[in-house]
Amino acid sequence: MEAATTAQQGADGLVPGQEPREYERVVRAAVSAGQLLTAIEVAREGLERFGETGGLRQQLALALVQTGALAAAREVLAAGRPGEVHDEETLCLLGRVHKEMWRRAADPREADAAIQRACELYGEAFARHESYYPGINLAFTLAAAGRRTQARQCARKVARQCAAAARREGRPENWLSRLTGARPPADAGPRDGWLLATLAEALVHLGEEEDAARHYRAAAGLFEGRWRDLASMRRQAREILRFAGRPADALDGCFEFPSVAVFSGHMVDVPGRPRPRFTPAMEPGVRRRLLAQLRSWRVGFGYASGASGGDILFGECLLELGARLHLVLPLPVQGFKRQSVLPAGGDWERRFDALLARAEDTVIVHGGLGGAAPDAGAGPCELVYANRVMTGLAALQTRALDLELHPLALWDGEPARERGGTASVVADWRARGLNPVVINPAGEVRPAGGAGPLAPPPSGGAGQEIEAVVALEVVQFRRVPERQWEDYHRVFRQGLAGLVSRLPAAPLAVEGLGPQLGFRFSSLAAAAELALTAGEWAAGKPWVDEGLPAELGLRVAVHAGPVLALADPLLGRPAALGAHIQRPQQILPAVPAGEAYASREFAALCGAERIAGVACEFLGRRPTTQMFEEAVLYRLSRDR
Repeated sequence: MEAATTAQQGADGLVPGQEPREYERVVRAAVSAGQLLTAIEVAREGLERFGETGGLRQQLALALVQTGALAAAREVLAAGRPGEVHDEETLCLLGRVHKEMWRRAADPREADAAIQRACELYGEAFARHESYYPGINLAFTLAAAGRRTQARQCARKVARQCAAAARREGRPENWLSRLTGARPPADAGPRDGWLLATLAEALVHLGEEEDAARHYRAAAGLFEGRWRDLASMRRQAREILRFAGRPADALDGCFEFPSVAVFSGHMVDVPGRPRPRFTPAMEPGVRRRLLAQLRSWRVGFGYASGASGGDILFGECLLELGARLHLVLPLPVQGFKRQSVLPAGGDWERRFDALLARAEDTVIVHGGLGGAAPDAGAGPCELVYANRVMTGLAALQTRALDLELHPLALWDGEPARERGGTASVVADWRARGLNPVVINPAGEVRPAGGAGPLAPPPSGGAGQEIEAVVALEVVQFRRVPERQWEDYHRVFRQGLAGLVSRLPAAPLAVEGLGPQLGFRFSSLAAAAELALTAGEWAAGKPWVDEGLPAELGLRVAVHAGPVLALADPLLGRPAALGAHIQRPQQILPAVPAGEAYASREFAALCGAERIAGVACEFLGRRPTTQMFEEAVLYRLSRDR
């Protein structure tokens, strides 16, 4: 698998300079805008270059918390300088970690323990520093713990603090504004967005919804473009209203959010096409309809490929509206241009290069069959794979910011003739419960349901299919003496056999006998379930009772991609070839004992297929066994 990402350049389009404060500024802006990959990568780079730099470690922890990577956030904070454990920033971030643990806990006892601990941490910060940020979070956690009288008392105190601060002009910058990127402007009056939002939240606790709405609207006006921060405000308001038994959406009208669009569309007709479909003369009308549709949805993030025709038009329209473009290509850039850009002639190559330069990031989803020629094009299965990864990345963005996802297609309504084309994508979306809007190049805009029945896409050639691959490795296997190998084999294989028998789908193949095992699945859900249950089983296994070393553990890596299914005449059983089969083995060294890591592609496909009960927590880049390569990885966990 070859995956490349053009590094995101911060939420304001600037790369960090040579000073630690520049790194902190870019990370703050990226977190506020919801560009968490940028925030995490830039923060890690800054810590590697400069060591401890004040708020950079806290910024990294904040970004990790917002992706759901709670264990990683705790590790980052624990690695800080001695003596930081009682400062306001770290206490509040630890409180945030436990608040998120409360939100995710399935066991009521775990949830209660987490929210009580969050109360203690925010309470200590508020008692020590008497500032409104720990105070308002203390009020929230008290309300979540059912201590509503105390929550209102705390909220009343915070409201008085905020009102007093709002009356003061020239309020000095404090740690909260450094952490969040908020800056009080030079003009007089309460113009600090966090101050206004905190006052609004305190008023929600006190039942003053009309005044709360006024302050929320003022805060939202100051936070334009900071979608992560606005999503956090809205979620807190909804939860407080829910605690009080009031309609949770009563204040939603105070916030206006962008949406996420994912696009698939026809390429422009090449010269001499026998049956016209999307001619160059149709381009101005298509552009107008694309712009109108994107404006009506208030799209802020868009995902597409970059082929000549619909893809490039979509990208240009997004950028014209000030939205962020994410490109997903099935081939490295030069190969993609040869297959999907250059045949159209004209200035399409120049327009593609301009999109590539302005895109927020470019993900190249490619894995040949090992011996494939470097200039080989993408086949039907690779195109389906890239389209599903594209849809999944859009779904992950939607979930991260609690936004709406809008599938959009430029399609003539003709049924699919092969996999990987626009009709195939529309059929895929509909099969997964997504209802795309369709723009016909000839002039109509309609829901896809009006296009009539879709023919099922025919199978791709050469037996190539998308499969999930799970790699398991027993940690500390070297401590098992040879005389115990038979016992190990019996315990390990029998335990896994029990897990496999309860999966929603059986594996296509199982390989390996020693400390490593590999499984191939046609079902993403079954692969994810094995990855999670195997880790849980190994963590709870009393190995000593079986006469085996107590320190045995398990690490798991999972990936998915196109493979070539074959019949093996030597062994008389099905087999498969492809670079994607080896990908989990390349990831395994980056996985700690007791964890399950997934590739970006597997996480995206889980998002595209809406697999229930599975959470993918973004971790950032990690080294693999491929020379000089780092991969974007996710932690696989239960969705609580």
